[in-house]
Amino acid sequence: MLQTLLAATGLAVCIAMAVHMALPYRLQARVDAGVAALASWVELQIARLTGWRRRQRQTRAAALEAERVIRRARESALHDARDSRTDGEWDGNVYRPKSFEKPKKPH
Repeated sequence: MLQTLLAATGLAVCIAMAVHMALPYRLQARVDAGVAALASWVELQIARLTGWRRRQRQTRAAALEAERVIRRARESALHDARDSRTDGEWDGNVYRPKSFEKPKKPH
C-alpha cells in the first residue's frame, strides 16, 4: 500500500515536471509564482498554528511573573511597614517618604 502510494506520487511529480518543461516561458513563470505563493501561504498557516501556542505560553508565563512581582512588592511593603522605617504619603501613584522633608543644611 505504502509503496503504491509513493510510486504514484513520484509518477505524478515526474509528469508535472515534464508538463512544466513543455510550457512556454511566461506560463512557466506564472506557474512558478503560483507555486511560490501557495508555499508561502502554507508556511504562514503553519507559523500561525505554532505561534498561537507560543503566544499562549508567553502570555501565561508573563501573567505568572507579574503575580510574583506584585506579591513580592506587597510583602516588601508589609515588611517595611512593620519596621516603620518608611513613613510617607501617597499622592496618586507617587510615594513621598517623610525622610525627604528634612530641613536643608545651610552651607
